[in-house]
Amino acid sequence: MEYDPYSYEIDEDPYPTYRWLRDEEPAYRNERLDFWALSRYDDCVAAFVDFQTFSSARGTVLELMDSPVGGPLIIFMDPPRQTRLRNLVSKAFTPRRIADLEPAIREIAVGYLDPLVDEGRCDIVKEFTAKLPMDVISTLLGIPASDRDQVRGWSNDVLHRDPGSGDLPARAITAMSALSAYFSESIAERRARPRDDIMTLLTRAEVRDPDGTLQRLSDEEIRAFFILLATAGNETVTKLLATGFYWLWRHPDQRERLLEDPGLCESAVEEVLRFDPPSQYQGRTTTREVSLHGRTIPEGAKVLIINAASGRDERKFPDPDRFDVTRPLDLHLNLGHGRHVCLGKNLARLESRIALEEVLARIPDYEVDPDSLERMHSSNVRGFSGMVLHY
Repeated sequence: MEYDPYSYEIDEDPYPTYRWLRDEEPAYRNERLDFWALSRYDDCVAAFVDFQTFSSARGTVLELMDSPVGGPLIIFMDPPRQTRLRNLVSKAFTPRRIADLEPAIREIAVGYLDPLVDEGRCDIVKEFTAKLPMDVISTLLGIPASDRDQVRGWSNDVLHRDPGSGDLPARAITAMSALSAYFSESIAERRARPRDDIMTLLTRAEVRDPDGTLQRLSDEEIRAFFILLATAGNETVTKLLATGFYWLWRHPDQRERLLEDPGLCESAVEEVLRFDPPSQYQGRTTTREVSLHGRTIPEGAKVLIINAASGRDERKFPDPDRFDVTRPLDLHLNLGHGRHVCLGKNLARLESRIALEEVLARIPDYEVDPDSLERMHSSNVRGFSGMVLHY
């Protein structure tokens, strides 16, 4: 059996392949595509924590690890550079600032959902889950409503991959250039005319180093961070929400639990993340030889830490293929772990909880049209790009 992250066939249901990896090839080697892969929970935790050995500096997406693009992305860095940048951009993602967004996020969600209630059908991705995260990020960044569909389209194209190929499609390269130009112009505008938004905040953010030196973000660092938000930050929540609605349809008993107790929506978000996360793996490069499961991973090897496989590891999670919105979870790895835990994790959780609450309050008995299901295809992001509900 081969694990190929570019395979559309595997992408339809990667979990049997992941089980095979965990059981038969926990230190997997793909000679054709030149990477190794870790799939067991404990191995993934150890690799996430050991950033000195498993480096992010050559990128975290397989097809970009030989030639990273997109500028100085924080996820493509190791400490201390990553720590400096994280300390600066985290000023925009304090728990209080995120919690204060709840009324605005709920208002955005309700604004999209209320007109759909009487329609009897909707494409929940195209008409809701693809719009909510971009609107929230746009509200944070100050992207005007007139530009949001265009920025969303570019972010989708940046992540798209053709079947069986690790080459960047022309549309992805074009979209990356367009996003870079758009955010460069936006940053220049904020420096000239400051506003009350995160773009302006990050042009002014400062932290003091132990030696007393004040550090600020360069325009290149700010631009790269905005591109990351507009792509990974937008698409992952879009896919998480659609996946959640799909599995709640497939497990009506679990949906009933949420209807009986909406307070379980927070737990349900975590279970969706464990069971079928949008971000499937995180790439690393070894800085030394690593011996694992009787194999030697050489220095300089590309290693995929398959966090999605770790969430179904029965060595950690009892009955892992059972979807249970009441499952107690102490730690899953699907919002990252260690130094690279997702900076926007609280925002993603807040958006997702609100979306579940508001959809179930309005269309509790929806059915999914199986013929309507469309998947987006990326080497590391998995989820639906189309899903029609009837109600």
